[in-house]
Amino acid sequence: MRNMRRGQIMAFALAFFMLPALSLMTSAQVPTVPSVEIDCDSNPVMNVHPSYYEPIDLTCVVRNPSSFEETISVDKEWEGNNVEMILSEDTFTLGADEEEEFTVTFSGPTKLSADTSYSFTLIAQVDSIGQVPYDWANANASYNGDFTVSTYGMVELEMSDKSTRTMVLDEARVLSFQFSNNGNDKDKIRVSIANEAELIESGFSFPLGSFVAEDVDSGSVSSLREISITAPSEVSKEVRVQVIIRAESNNDDNAEFSEISITIVIEKSSELSGLGGLDEMSTGDMKKYGAILGAGILGIFILVLALKVVGRRSAEVATPRTLELPDIEKESDVVDDLDEFDEFDDLFSDLDEEEDDLDSFLDDFE
Repeated sequence: MRNMRRGQIMAFALAFFMLPALSLMTSAQVPTVPSVEIDCDSNPVMNVHPSYYEPIDLTCVVRNPSSFEETISVDKEWEGNNVEMILSEDTFTLGADEEEEFTVTFSGPTKLSADTSYSFTLIAQVDSIGQVPYDWANANASYNGDFTVSTYGMVELEMSDKSTRTMVLDEARVLSFQFSNNGNDKDKIRVSIANEAELIESGFSFPLGSFVAEDVDSGSVSSLREISITAPSEVSKEVRVQVIIRAESNNDDNAEFSEISITIVIEKSSELSGLGGLDEMSTGDMKKYGAILGAGILGIFILVLALKVVGRRSAEVATPRTLELPDIEKESDVVDDLDEFDEFDDLFSDLDEEEDDLDSFLDDFE
């Protein structure tokens, strides 16, 4: 009797501990109702830059979590005006607990505005279980996402006068320019002197700053802007430099910049500029021009001397003389001859005096 009672107790205890395990086994064998799951990667962002555009793909996964084979269809809700949304596949036959990937491709024109944005929905629905049509409202799933466009920068620097500038020492010049925003969003475009350090080392300066910046709407042009540059205060030789003006986008670090290069020439200063740049003449040039100048002065002096002599002769000829005739004709001839010699003596005396003056002048010139 006691043994029977003990066996009943053991059977009851075994049944008590085995009941949860039996319950789990029974529930695992119960088939789940038809259903579907769908999920996708992060929201698509399309690059619409004219040089780098390509369609954007979104990878999605559809899954059958039920215990039955299912035929699943995927549909889309899309209202994009100028962007297409295309599914690589829209019907799937999946066994129990199977899944499959598909791709959603977005494509459209380049240069779309950066504020372009469209919402979309992917709806997955169980159409049949095996070969049996299935139309339960709760046998579906959906994914909601947003399509957007990335911002890109594209700038263009414009300058009407790109000619070489010749400057003098300490001269200030203004470099005028404009810039266009060819990107797809409003951009704070910056224009600067790309080789500022090199120019400062050469003695140039930028008293009003070496850059400007302006907010420019997409598709618009800036106002007329300026950068002032001042030449060095002194140079030992002619200086020829390139001033590189660069425009850059603030929206896009990867955007290409736009540049214009201007040549500036600084001529060496002339210490004798008032004399027509004699400091730049060679020694040979100095000798040549000195000889010409000396010859000219000498010629003028000789001309003046000749005029003075001729003037004296004319004055003496014009002065009336009283001639006393000697009693003897022979004596008169001798006197006339002596008078002529006296006139020659006076001429040579004048020439001697003028020669002394010429020697004195040449001594001073040397």
